Amino acid sequence: MIALRWGRQRRDLPLRQSASARWLPWVLALMVYLAGLGGVGLTLLHDTLRAARGSLAASLTLLVPAEASPARLETVLAVLRQTRGIVSARLLPPAEVARLLEPWLGSSVVLAELPVPRLIDIRVEPDGGTDFAVLRQHLASVVPGAHLEDYQPWLAGMRAAARRVDGVLVAAIVVALLLMAVSAGFAARFDLVAQRSVIELLLLLGADDGDIAHPLAMRSLRLGLWGGALGAAGVLLTTIALGDAGSLIRSPAPPAAIGIADWRLWAILVGAVVAAGLIAMASARATVLRRLARMV
Repeated sequence: MIALRWGRQRRDLPLRQSASARWLPWVLALMVYLAGLGGVGLTLLHDTLRAARGSLAASLTLLVPAEASPARLETVLAVLRQTRGIVSARLLPPAEVARLLEPWLGSSVVLAELPVPRLIDIRVEPDGGTDFAVLRQHLASVVPGAHLEDYQPWLAGMRAAARRVDGVLVAAIVVALLLMAVSAGFAARFDLVAQRSVIELLLLLGADDGDIAHPLAMRSLRLGLWGGALGAAGVLLTTIALGDAGSLIRSPAPPAAIGIADWRLWAILVGAVVAAGLIAMASARATVLRRLARMV
């Protein structure tokens, strides 16, 4: 047997590039695309919840029947302003009410001809200790049919739905990362099978398992970074294409948006690319070492 001394710097072994180099980057690109979209979705979800808490947690709306007299409206405003925990109460003018209802009713509808309730915008202290049950009784005694719209139930439902969506997105990201490792491991096994005779010869000449695993792992790293860059580019293009599409959703707190100037988007993209490369490298190395151990 001819034994060769393989020094630490001897890493350029004659292992040719196999067919896996053609399909592995595209598989990893798809996984990075899915994981990146999941990361962007998590960011938008948390931003939307934060914006909703900030804008609606201290906000209430009082709907007063359209037939209420100006005197009753003034009395209602006085009751609100004297209530503990209420910072301000403002009667919205008809023009502002029309602007708020325009997305649903259109601009051609004359609100004066419809029994549209008068709206009073109320700002409260988050921990002001307001007794809303007593407040509702006072308002009903002044103007029967007055309805105090509280956004807290809506926020609670939104938080519950967000937790479920959060779990789905996290699960999708984890699955994408696992599929990256599986794909890279499968490609490494394919390389070993395709070059089995060359690898057996190198082992006879004195190469150890690490010498053979290293170039295959580095190749997987390069393919992982290349595929990750393709997937990250797809996420970036998708983000640009969607733009502020969330503003089309009509809700008390419209969804947030993330743009190309947002550092979090770039952190997600760079993190996804690096993760693809490192996962591919680690999976390939582990697979090669495990398979070589069985060949001995």
